[in-house]
Amino acid sequence: MSKRKPKVEEEGTEDLDAVVKRSKPTSELMSLRAENDELSATIKGYQKEHGKLEDLIHQVVAVAPRAKAVPVLYRPEGGKGVSSPCDVALHLSDIHYGSVQDPDEIEGFGEYNPEIARARLLNLVRDVLDWADIKRGGYRLPRLHVLMTGDYVSGDIHEELRITNAFPCPVQAVECGKLLSEVLLTLAQHFESVRVHMTTDDNHGRLTQKPQAKQGGLNNWGFVVGSWIKAQVERQRNISVNVIPRSWDSVECNGRRYLLTHGHRVTGWAGFPYYGIERLVAREALKRMNAAEIRKFNRVVMGHWHAPLAHPWYWIGGSVSGTDSFDHGQGRYSEPLQVSWLIHPKHGEFDRTEWRLRV
Repeated sequence: MSKRKPKVEEEGTEDLDAVVKRSKPTSELMSLRAENDELSATIKGYQKEHGKLEDLIHQVVAVAPRAKAVPVLYRPEGGKGVSSPCDVALHLSDIHYGSVQDPDEIEGFGEYNPEIARARLLNLVRDVLDWADIKRGGYRLPRLHVLMTGDYVSGDIHEELRITNAFPCPVQAVECGKLLSEVLLTLAQHFESVRVHMTTDDNHGRLTQKPQAKQGGLNNWGFVVGSWIKAQVERQRNISVNVIPRSWDSVECNGRRYLLTHGHRVTGWAGFPYYGIERLVAREALKRMNAAEIRKFNRVVMGHWHAPLAHPWYWIGGSVSGTDSFDHGQGRYSEPLQVSWLIHPKHGEFDRTEWRLRV
């Protein structure tokens, strides 16, 4: 019996896959294909896990380099005018790491990219440390509380962000974690202890199109940022990191309790939605009125609106990014700012300072 001849494709009918297989892809193309396949497999795995990020977190923690412990230069202070030690609070919010803002697009009212983000945060650290040294002329300042209230990465919740971001979300999360770890390790050299409380339920870091009522802080790139930081600074004995995957949490700082949240769950438009914020704060106060002490609060601390605001019931922080195209289109100018203050155990907060971030 004669062998069957292989079927010959008619001229012009060869499919695209066959053409691609015959071609010799470049090393760059092969690398991109491998990266794409890996990310696609990872995303499918997350979808099977109903949006949870446990697998990713385990991988992040496994590969995160443990930073070498830095020497603590702080020495206990004595002979100051105030007998009770005061604590320093530094509020970090709305970093939007990975975002790129072209100044020409907003008439030169601002510019932003990862290099600017890094310069602004490291200069903020220097300014806060200089300020603390001056304050130590009259106060003992052994402890620092770093309160972080979300939007650590630019994310990809809008199509325009996917197009204009400096790099994809996984890179944003890891690089932001590295930068914030460097910030914390630098600060830790100048305090007896640094206590970090960071909320991860925000809007820019979310993985879903719409905000989640459940698992919003877990299904979020902010949780990856927090897990990276916690792993990287674990050898630094005077830093503790409390990652908060919830919409709200009450934390204690030198006798005061702050209710931390990002602020995106307040509905409103045209700047600060004062009525919506006050209603939400009032509801939270009523809900916690008869609860345990750890659920109560003296003040709400939040971010989200890119401009600081000091209110008797709540304090809103600024942003590292400053004015973007959305702010510009709404007629708003958001100067890049972050906020710090001092805490007395009996008299509460004082010396609130809004830091204008510089490059």
